[in-house]
Amino acid sequence: MSQKYELTYLPAKGKANLIRLMLADQGIPYKYTEYDRANWPAAKPNYPFKQLPVLTVDGSIQIAQSHSIARYLAREHGLMGSNSIEQAQVDMWLDQTLDLRNRLLNVVHIDFEKLLQPFLNSLPDMLEIFETRLAAQPASAKHLALGKLTIADYALFDVLYYLQLLRPESLDNTPVLKAFYTEFAARPKLRAYMETDEFKCLRATGSPHLQ
Repeated sequence: MSQKYELTYLPAKGKANLIRLMLADQGIPYKYTEYDRANWPAAKPNYPFKQLPVLTVDGSIQIAQSHSIARYLAREHGLMGSNSIEQAQVDMWLDQTLDLRNRLLNVVHIDFEKLLQPFLNSLPDMLEIFETRLAAQPASAKHLALGKLTIADYALFDVLYYLQLLRPESLDNTPVLKAFYTEFAARPKLRAYMETDEFKCLRATGSPHLQ
């Protein structure tokens, strides 16, 4: 019997974006529950660590922390590798994308004016890591790990989505990475999800610098 998922979050793409991208692209059904600023404080005690997102499995098991949720779903749905060494290879690239994502979010949430230019100065070196990796893969399998689709690819697409919002020209000097982003966005189920009002109406983050 397939598991039933309920994803609970706030009215933003934010930390749940990677999770929703995977669920949508994999065609995995789930219930979505959203709290706004008015009703979230009263609900906080009902969730682990009093924070969101939370994935509820089969109505009773709660999994908190966005990356724990994403990794759990990846393992359950064949996006994490089939043994410990494969999982480590996927994790390696997943963590590399999360490093980039965290640096980006530090800019928009902590001190935009102070941190933006240093971030942009370091961005070419960070992107070159992914550019080199993808360029070395066969044309028919432009994936970060294992030569096939994994959670690492979804995480890369997720952070590139935010980069495109921040600076649309950010991928102009990395053609392979830019092609990866364009082709990934064209995946039928993913494209359909990103064209929904549900996706379009959610702000990217809670920061005015990245909407």
